[in-house]
Amino acid sequence: MDILAIIFLILLVNTYLIKALVNRFDIASERYLWVMFIVHFLMTSAYMLYAYFTASDSVAYYDTAQASEEWLVFFKTGTPFIHFLAWPFIAVIGLSYYAVMLLFSYFGYLAVLYFYVTARENIKLKPVLQTWSATELIFLLPNLHFWTSSLGKGSPIVFGLAMFTFGLSRFNRRLMPILIGSVLVFFIRPHIFFTLVAAVMVGIFVTRSGIKSYLKWLIFLLALFLFIYFSGDVLKFTDTESLDITSSSVISHRAEELSKSGSGVNIKEYGIVMKLLTFWFRPLFFDGQGAFGIIVSFENLVYIFMFIMLLWQGALHWVRWNGWFRICTFIFFMGSFILAQVTGNLGLAMRQKAQFMPFFFIIFLYALSYRYRDQANKVFISR
Repeated sequence: MDILAIIFLILLVNTYLIKALVNRFDIASERYLWVMFIVHFLMTSAYMLYAYFTASDSVAYYDTAQASEEWLVFFKTGTPFIHFLAWPFIAVIGLSYYAVMLLFSYFGYLAVLYFYVTARENIKLKPVLQTWSATELIFLLPNLHFWTSSLGKGSPIVFGLAMFTFGLSRFNRRLMPILIGSVLVFFIRPHIFFTLVAAVMVGIFVTRSGIKSYLKWLIFLLALFLFIYFSGDVLKFTDTESLDITSSSVISHRAEELSKSGSGVNIKEYGIVMKLLTFWFRPLFFDGQGAFGIIVSFENLVYIFMFIMLLWQGALHWVRWNGWFRICTFIFFMGSFILAQVTGNLGLAMRQKAQFMPFFFIIFLYALSYRYRDQANKVFISR
């Protein structure tokens, strides 16, 4: 019965949220947001079937939280923080495993939703299917929805990244989303928070216009302070004495262990370029990953096309990109570099890359917008 109550609550909250977002932001339509909602929860159903037939981490998260009588023992960085988030729903309210899965899946939906809202707010593209542009089509791609639809790190960290990105796009008016996103990302994956701060620092450093000088220095100094303040926690988390966290014994051991799992091709011994390409674009049809891998391969072909377009259009217009889009670019590449070091096999790569694909979507769509502008300019000149 608790599953029906959670479904009713989610539908009620989502109805209000969609109407509020449509009234406040430039959204394709209320109908599109419901389509996204349906796609996400179809992927949730698929994940539940996947978890039923495989050794899903979500079961371990639920069992650990259920077994504890104390909440604050989980208030730590890394895996314990997922137990901390789940504990009130499990130990206090007494929700079943599938009810908690639905709740965490809804956080994943909110993450995708806010990334979409942020993309629409900052990128203008002409419709290609009635009122839907490439932005609407891309945010329906299933991999992101699938890996943010369960009890685990995926949904809350992508939600944190979405809040951080949404807030940063209007940083002078959205301090609270930045703080919420930063806290979530730091407690779930400190090294990813470290990447966010580093990307902001680099983005501010290479941005020459679009931000007033005093604001640029204020953001840079704040990012520098956070970088220094939290670097000790990151080093402790990764068990290394250097800011080069790829040298971490913990990360190296994790990559070694993950490469032994039965979830696909061992990529631990690849060079960094091959690791990155594998992280982004595999499995492909030749990898022999079964029916699931074949389905993912079609989406990866789309990613390859998008990446080629990004390199082409992005290189032509990089000097015109503002600081926020450059920060998104650095987050994508720097985050991919870090996670590619711990991705021991293709099965993990499919899951891990979902955290940074929204940034890939944003910078691809922005690069695509320049193509449309160039085409419009050519038509105007020819007239």
